[in-house]
Order: sequence, then C-alpha cells, then structure tokens
Amino acid sequence: MKPIQEIGLIVGRELKKNLRGVKGLILLALSLIGGTAVALLLVKAFQRKLEGANPEVLRQAQGELWSEWFHDKAVGEHLSTAPISLVFMLPLCIWLSPALIWLAGFDGVSGEVQHRTIRYWTVRTRRVSYYVGKFLGLWATITVMTLAMHLLMWIVTLSQGLYPVGDVLLWGPRLWLVSVPIVGAWCGIAVLIGSLFRTPITSLLVVGFSFFGIFVLGSFVPFILDSMVRGGGSPTANVLRGFYPNGYDVFMLSPKIERVAIGLAACLAFAGVPTALGAFILEKKDV
Repeated sequence: MKPIQEIGLIVGRELKKNLRGVKGLILLALSLIGGTAVALLLVKAFQRKLEGANPEVLRQAQGELWSEWFHDKAVGEHLSTAPISLVFMLPLCIWLSPALIWLAGFDGVSGEVQHRTIRYWTVRTRRVSYYVGKFLGLWATITVMTLAMHLLMWIVTLSQGLYPVGDVLLWGPRLWLVSVPIVGAWCGIAVLIGSLFRTPITSLLVVGFSFFGIFVLGSFVPFILDSMVRGGGSPTANVLRGFYPNGYDVFMLSPKIERVAIGLAACLAFAGVPTALGAFILEKKDV
C-alpha cells in the first residue's frame, strides 16, 4: 500500500480502539460531565455578580475579564461579544486535554511492543507510517472528545436562550478550532515519550511526569518569576512560556493574523518535531 493508505489504516484502527473501548468511553463521559459542569458553574458565578446589568456593561465586564484572564487587552476586547459559556469552555478544554492525551495515549506504542503485536503491523506497513498513524490517531481521538465537550456546551447555551443562534454557531467552531493545534502539540510529545519504553506502566509514569514538568517549567515557574519582578514581564518567564503548548491559546485567539500564525506554527512544531524524531527512533529500534 501507499504510505497514505497505511497511515489511514492505523488512524482508523486507533479511533475505533479509543472511542469504542471502555477506557475511551469513560474518559469521554468524565470530560463531558466535568468540563460542562465546571464551565456552567463559572458562568453562573460571573452572571450573578452582574445580575441586572445592561448589555453594554456586561460586554465591558466580559472584555475586562478575558483581558485579565489571557493577559492581553486585544484578545479581551475580541472576546467581549462572544457567548461567555463558550469562552469558559475553551480554557477548561485546553487544561483537560493533556490529561485525556496522557490517559488515552500512553500505551499506544509501548502496549504493542510489550505484547509483540507491533510485529503484525510492521511487516504490513512501513514503521514510519505506523508511527505517524499512531500520532494522528491519538490526535483525532482527543479532537473528537473535545468537539463533543464543546458541542454539549453549544446545546446548553442555545437551550438557555441568552444568545442568538448565529452567535453560538459563529463563535462555537472558532473557539473549538483554537484547541485543535494545542491538542496536536501534546499528542506529539506524548507519543514520542510513550514509544521510548517497552511497558505501558513505565510509559504512563514517564509521560505523566513529563507533562507535569512541562507545566511547571512553562506555567508555574514563569508565574513565580513575574511575581518577583516589579510590574511583571520577566524576560526569562516569557522564554519559558514558549515551552508550554497551552500558552499559545492567547496567540490563536488574537484578532491579529500574524499572532495567530505564530501560535499555529509553534503548535505544529511541537507536534511535528517529536513525531519525526519518534518515527526515526522506531525505524532503528528492535521490536
């Protein structure tokens, strides 16, 4: 078969395995219930503070909220007219995605190496196609899960009748698409790290530890560094944030096309470089 056919075969298998399996269904149910519930609680808390406010005051308050949340005034103003429940779902979805990727994809390669089932595939497909299919299959799986989370929030928002249907249909897909490249970045890292080991339990621990390390390095440490600098804006903190895929949401939410391009390019680099490296290692590895 051609490489694209081989990749498609692996992607289809991964989607069926992850979305039909018990683990995938449990993760999907937890993300739907937990993500939607938390987003609605945050929306209720915000609306309670501004109960009875006129639309202009509400729009201004939303702009200030998102400006502070994303540390970018232009993004805050851009999101000030978006349905607030849909915007709340985006950061929750982005924060939840690494956990879904970790639990859904840690054993994608190592599980088959341990049980030697990888040999069934490597004599029928190229190893590069096999690895790329594993990566794209995990990306597609988590993308479907996040789409389900957003879709449920779209339905809830429409049922409340607080926003026009057009606003929900306009902002809903746009906000979901912001999460897709970020999910791809985490998938690239997870599949690379997980494929380096021969047992799923080792992959589980190392992928989880690596994700936590990336969070500490790219989010927690910059927060501490900024708090130590009067007025914030530590140069070192800005550099460290570049190693944290979740930090690129503010770029892709920007109304400026050049910042969107930077965020997209960074996420694709996080996805592409580990995937190329992992495929190269698997090509040389004795399985």
